Amino acid sequence: MLLLAQSGGAQASSSDEWENLKQETRLACLAQSGLRQAKVLEGPVIFSNRVLYRIGGIWPQLHMKGKAGKVYCLHPYPDGKLEIAE
Repeated sequence: MLLLAQSGGAQASSSDEWENLKQETRLACLAQSGLRQAKVLEGPVIFSNRVLYRIGGIWPQLHMKGKAGKVYCLHPYPDGKLEIAE
């Protein structure tokens, strides 16, 4: 018991670290969404090692004629390649 008490146990992340994580993943998802005027519609939903956002905006392709679009962004953290799915 004494050894367990001295080991310190797991450390929780600070609220600043969580805010930084949300900010970094949000900006990355908005940039990679492929939508113009992209904005977060829902999220973040935080999993054990991923953050999920629902992003809305305007499709940039000419044939889409300015229609609204929505995508999901799954961002692994602390490092990893994010995924965009329609």
